[in-house]
Amino acid sequence: MEISLLADHPDYAPRIAKWYFDEWAHIAPNITEEMVLEKVIEKSKNRDQIPLALVACLDGELVGVLELKFRENKNYPEYENWIGGVFTNPANRGQGVASQLLKKAKELAMDLGVQDLYLQCESFNTPLYLNRGFKALHQAQHHDVETTIMVWRAATQQSV
Repeated sequence: MEISLLADHPDYAPRIAKWYFDEWAHIAPNITEEMVLEKVIEKSKNRDQIPLALVACLDGELVGVLELKFRENKNYPEYENWIGGVFTNPANRGQGVASQLLKKAKELAMDLGVQDLYLQCESFNTPLYLNRGFKALHQAQHHDVETTIMVWRAATQQSV
């Protein structure tokens, strides 16, 4: 599996936007697939600063994506750097795609001087993140979905 920057594969943006819209954004009021695509394209322009995105490819095919974002959740402005948009193509789930993306994201975050990475996930995904060094902080609402806000701290986890 190859993990690289979306900046190296900007042509993947429409497919990623479709994944995001179908998985999450369709529940948000007044959000269109075009709006989601604009946000993905924004992350395809950066290589060495947040926001940016990582993509996972297997045998030359896009199989997953992860974004590093800045202040993703407006309700928690004190949480600066976020992991979001972790998505694995359904046909490739259970093959370690998200784990490899998370590993690379933590390495990249440390290279960029980021000490804390936050994320929010639904309850069925908390074991994935707990098993990769994240700690649950508290529950939160995202639209009508109950989520868990989690953090990974570089200083306490030298092994990524």
